[in-house]
Amino acid sequence: MRLLIAAAMFVVSAVLVFLGLAQRTIWAPPVSVSMSVEVHSSSPFAVIPHATLALHPGTPTVKVSGASSGAFLSSGRESDVKAFVGSSPSVMLNLNEKKNSIESTQVFGSGAGFSPLGLDLWRDLSTGSASASLTTTTSQDAAVLIASDGYKAAPNRVEITWPILHDLTLSNLALILGTVLFVVALVLWIWHFGERRRKRGPRRRIPKAPTGPKYKAKRKARFAPARGRRAAGRNALLIPAALTTVALLSGCSIGQSRVTQSASPTVKAAEVAPPVVTAIQVNRILGQIAAAAKQADESNNKKFLSPRFAGPALSLRAVHYFLRSKDPKIAALPAIVDKPVAFSLPAATTAWPRSIMAVTDEVGESALPQLIVLQQKSPRENYQVWYTVRLMPGAKIPAVPAADTGAIPVDAKSLFLKVPPLSLPATYGDLINKGDSSLSAQLFDISNDEFYKQVSSSQIAQVSNLKNGKISFTHKLGDPNVIGLSTSQAGALVAVYMTDTYLIRPTKVGTAVGVSGQEALILGANGSTKGVRSIYGNMLLFFVPALSESGKIRLIGVTQGLVSVRGL
Repeated sequence: MRLLIAAAMFVVSAVLVFLGLAQRTIWAPPVSVSMSVEVHSSSPFAVIPHATLALHPGTPTVKVSGASSGAFLSSGRESDVKAFVGSSPSVMLNLNEKKNSIESTQVFGSGAGFSPLGLDLWRDLSTGSASASLTTTTSQDAAVLIASDGYKAAPNRVEITWPILHDLTLSNLALILGTVLFVVALVLWIWHFGERRRKRGPRRRIPKAPTGPKYKAKRKARFAPARGRRAAGRNALLIPAALTTVALLSGCSIGQSRVTQSASPTVKAAEVAPPVVTAIQVNRILGQIAAAAKQADESNNKKFLSPRFAGPALSLRAVHYFLRSKDPKIAALPAIVDKPVAFSLPAATTAWPRSIMAVTDEVGESALPQLIVLQQKSPRENYQVWYTVRLMPGAKIPAVPAADTGAIPVDAKSLFLKVPPLSLPATYGDLINKGDSSLSAQLFDISNDEFYKQVSSSQIAQVSNLKNGKISFTHKLGDPNVIGLSTSQAGALVAVYMTDTYLIRPTKVGTAVGVSGQEALILGANGSTKGVRSIYGNMLLFFVPALSESGKIRLIGVTQGLVSVRGL
């Protein structure tokens, strides 16, 4: 019996090993599948939509050739690619009705071309002199843009190759099971022939000792088993009962096997706008910004900032460069670093302008983390730094959405927050000027606000120390581009620019207002007989709770710099 079992196992193992090897060799599918198309158009752009890229699973590779002035490939969200193309003429590479080939469709337009090189919009890109190749993912509604230089005709030969993912799970199981069965069959075979060999040894018959006669007692009638119909007795009842039990049990199991649960209704998830950038894009953008800032800081030249800086971040840095050109002893501004990235918070939207908030930490224990606020005005422009805010010691950023989810942009005039973002400078400035008597005193948490304490106490000291003059303080919105992103609990992180204007006039004839330090460098004199107007700029980061929440507004970070000094 063991020999038969071993033989059967050997046959089964041979079949399984053959099937496992055949799935890897003769029955294996092709390595990849390709589709190609030749485009006859002079349009500067061609677009491969997401539906075409996602025809087969895996990561497709796009190859283009036939370009007279270079080849360019880039991947991005399909809506972003189409937004970049805009009204420019283009070609759409769609699948035909049978989805077995690609056909080109001309999209006419009157817009001008534009170079796609070096834009932050792309997740991945590839360039070449005559041809280019790009392997891209199909996740997050990805599409591919094909161009040359953005003005001349795009490459006319396009090939898309999808790798065929061959699942070797069944092959591995067959090979493993076949090997196990072969080993078991071999063990049984060795066991069988070993046992057989041992049984072939010499056998000696040992004579038995003589025994006496045995007495056999006759059975009495009352001990004889009953015969006839009554013989069934109790045993006859056991058989039907057992059969009935088996039938009942089998009936229960059959009944249960027929019961199936109806599929629970699925709730369609609400369509939520995707984050404007991926983590790879954020790291690349911050790296380019840090490089531009380093070049500008080393040369004290704002022209290196212009491509990547705008608004308050550009103006404050440009003024500081001017001061350093007048006095090299003035300390340089804190460097803008691109890593490590403590967290990044991109906006979740499909519209423009788009914004990103990212916190990076400069090397060194004395340096404070810096929040960089970037904004992209249109698909054909790069992100620019609008705010660089140093986080205050001990400041806690509230819980924010994950980077792969994104945050909802907050309208600068939103009435769902404790204070509309546009009104923050005036409201906070009134608190600085009036202290507890301000109507907005109950809206702000100033228990750990060192900026408020220092500015407020400085204003009080200047008023008390000024004997022959009069000083006034004005705090107002310095730039209408207020950028806000929602937090996890319906509040918002708001970056805003507030200007502090100090106006000093002499009150006695023959007196003058004197200035020194950086103010004298900008004014070009040591004072003025009519008075001086000094303006400081403050890039502020607030956490503003929702109107329905009980929390207060907190200042999280601030960067201050001298903007201008003028004589009256």
